[in-house]
Amino acid sequence: MIKKILFLCLAAGWLMAEIVWQPSYRVALEEAKKQNKPMMVLLVSHTCKWCRKLENRTLQNPEIVAFVNKHFVPVIVYREDRNFPTDRIRSSLVPTTFFLTPDEKNLIKPVMGYWEPMDYMTDLQMAVKKFKKRQAPAR
Repeated sequence: MIKKILFLCLAAGWLMAEIVWQPSYRVALEEAKKQNKPMMVLLVSHTCKWCRKLENRTLQNPEIVAFVNKHFVPVIVYREDRNFPTDRIRSSLVPTTFFLTPDEKNLIKPVMGYWEPMDYMTDLQMAVKKFKKRQAPAR
């Protein structure tokens, strides 16, 4: 009986997991430098239905949540608020996801629009692969 309860608690915790979003671009950048991880910067708008769909469907997928939390320092920035470096984070479309190194260089092209979880996972994996390749010592 105790094993069943423990299993249900663990399963519920896994299903209820969320991406650990940083409170601001500045804090995310500091954390990326400290942890030597790439940043995942999600540019959205307060009035964008596709942004909400990405946030509520793709970014709630347990595999996406686990992967993002393990490999990235994530932050959401709102286009209207302009509380991010507009010379690096700029797009005419929202949502747009940027993958940046701790020194704010792009890892891959920004990912524009809504994507289903497994399609989005492909870009997440590609960004991590590029980051690891940059980190590898030259031979």
